[in-house]
Amino acid sequence: MVLIHEKITALLEQRRLKKRDLARALGISPQTATDICKGRSAITLPHLRNLVAFFEVRAEFWLDEAGLLPDELDHLGNRNAGAAIARTGLLHVEDPERLLRRIRGFVLRHRTDFLSAFPDLTPAERHVLGLSTPEQGSTGRIGGTGGPAGE
Repeated sequence: MVLIHEKITALLEQRRLKKRDLARALGISPQTATDICKGRSAITLPHLRNLVAFFEVRAEFWLDEAGLLPDELDHLGNRNAGAAIARTGLLHVEDPERLLRRIRGFVLRHRTDFLSAFPDLTPAERHVLGLSTPEQGSTGRIGGTGGPAGE
């Protein structure tokens, strides 16, 4: 579990900023900034708003316990990508990874037809769909199966 003060410290280091820069951005004393970075002082809602503006990352990043540093979609400049994902309805799918695995499986089973129907896929789209690697042939297979001999 990653805590907010750990994220702040990591972003300050990554961007080569000082605690006094953080203090100015949050409108607090340098000592309070140090206390926040060490986890001794709580983050208030106004602090959170200022963190979003200062580091230019979404509020959701600060509340996510998984990642230490923001990913591409966490940056405010990429808000349109996040909004586009929201419009697809994927945010309401209980297990989007499971759905994507199923879609990938279908696409890979119908690879040739899919690629001829959508020749303009970007490299990123091909990667997400599992199409960025060459189609698997029979090289290395024993007896034409995907598993060890006898399966």
